[in-house]
Amino acid sequence: MTNRKTSNNIQETLETIMGAQRIILCAHLQPDGDAIGSLLAMKALVERLGKTVTAICHDPVPKRLYVLPGWEDVQRISDIREDEQFDLFCALDCSDAERLGDALPLFERAPRKLVIDHHASNTCYGDINYVDSKVAATGNLVFRLFEAANIEITTDVTTYLYTALSSDTGNFAFGQMDEEFFIQISTLLKAGLDITKYSRALHLIREVDFIKLLSRALASLSFICDGKISYMCLTQHDFAQSETTPDAAEGIVNYALNLPGVQMCFLATETGKNQVKFNLRAIQPNDVAQIATSFGGGGHLLAAGCTLEMPLETAVQVMKERMMQSIC
Repeated sequence: MTNRKTSNNIQETLETIMGAQRIILCAHLQPDGDAIGSLLAMKALVERLGKTVTAICHDPVPKRLYVLPGWEDVQRISDIREDEQFDLFCALDCSDAERLGDALPLFERAPRKLVIDHHASNTCYGDINYVDSKVAATGNLVFRLFEAANIEITTDVTTYLYTALSSDTGNFAFGQMDEEFFIQISTLLKAGLDITKYSRALHLIREVDFIKLLSRALASLSFICDGKISYMCLTQHDFAQSETTPDAAEGIVNYALNLPGVQMCFLATETGKNQVKFNLRAIQPNDVAQIATSFGGGGHLLAAGCTLEMPLETAVQVMKERMMQSIC
């Protein structure tokens, strides 16, 4: 296997792309706005470079991202022929190989592997790893590649990159936003971004299923540690009774965080008989990434996640005790 290394050299990353002809791009499973936005923007970039490109993901594009032009171009792993040939596999916004889901076998047999990501927990599992944890979103790195390749950012690409940058910062409410970040946003506006349209579509409009689950989650809202920690739960019964699915719950965890006095919170989602998915959130200077990592998960300092293989009641108690160790 080629020796792996980390590189913040944009030119080297671009040369890796230029050296391939048939490229597969893949975002992490259970994709969010940064994953899909970066995936679609990267697809546009690679196509402009004259390459043959296929964009894939383990899970389908979330319904709330159907507003993005060309979202249907993201294929499922089952759409890829077993004998399909490609020169480069590029993983986007994916901190480790397991997060590729069913695309992992494709990654493993790829003759060349490129990782582009901004998670501090990235394991640098590619041959070339363009990993920069100082930026707010993977979309910031894709933006840099457009500049390095001297390729014009089209109107469609502005929507992809805005989706990436705004999703991982709560529409500019948190995260590692600096001068470069807002220069990129300014450039997107100059290139034709309709920020009013997409800000409303991505961050204000909610599906009915989301509202159904939100009401159930809020009914479970609880506090510990003198109100410094809050948490909510969604059970399989909640999904059955509301005729919804867990993917509709994205963003609900923030309702437990944005309350006076709360410094850290979690949403526990029962996804199986003995399986509980946790979404963790915090405000500075707290750190939920190290909590998630201790349970085999990962993420950002203020937003992370993990899954515990145990009954819901037990899992919630374990997470409560772990969070209390951090701030109580």
